[in-house]
Amino acid sequence: MIDLSGKIAIVPGSSGAIGSAIAEVLIECGADVALCYYSNREKAQQIVVKARQLGHRARADRVNATNFDDVKRWVDQVLKEYGQIDILADCVGLGGAVEMELFKDQSPKKWANILDLELMHCIYFAHAVINHMISRGYGRIISLGSDGAKVGESGLAIAAAALGGVNAFFKSLAREVGRYGITVNVICPGPVDTPSVEEFKHSEFGHKIIAGMIRNIPMKRIAQPREIANAVAFLASDASSFITGQTLSVSGGLTMC
Repeated sequence: MIDLSGKIAIVPGSSGAIGSAIAEVLIECGADVALCYYSNREKAQQIVVKARQLGHRARADRVNATNFDDVKRWVDQVLKEYGQIDILADCVGLGGAVEMELFKDQSPKKWANILDLELMHCIYFAHAVINHMISRGYGRIISLGSDGAKVGESGLAIAAAALGGVNAFFKSLAREVGRYGITVNVICPGPVDTPSVEEFKHSEFGHKIIAGMIRNIPMKRIAQPREIANAVAFLASDASSFITGQTLSVSGGLTMC
């Protein structure tokens, strides 16, 4: 039902569990893709192979998302090869590197890296594409956030603060660029069935947290990555043309705000 034929999507963070699902769904909906990753080259290349088998253009490159010059250089390369960028589906984040620790016990040395990975990279990618999208009078910008940014999250205070900044940044950007036919939205997942969550569940602390979350989710389960990806594909499509500045929770009702 979602048709992205003829669209070019860039997907930073496409080698993670959620990012790879998003890239695959965008391809299945008809988009050509440019993927970037930092550490998991094999997964990104698998998606490239799948895209080409389905007759779509695809490339995957290693990019340091926390370095603006690296981000800008890659976006310019994609524009030179593909001629346009219609969709920015930003999936970069801490992922498996997330470490739950009470704020009182945290080392300040960790904070800058968390802010770079969760907030600053979003600003870099948005800035790299926005003037191109304005000149074309079209664009879809979607970023992965978290429900923790809306309600807070014990053990992840700095990450929640950074993701709260993501919400505020993209709402502000949506106000600036709506007149140019560009929509800007954030997807806020609840707990998702990823390898890092599965590993976390096996610790005594993690098991209690995940079990408590499931008890509070009206649907009584956690999300599958493709359920997040389906929401991204909708916001990337013309079916969502009058939706902008939103932080959409995809959490089975865990949060309703």
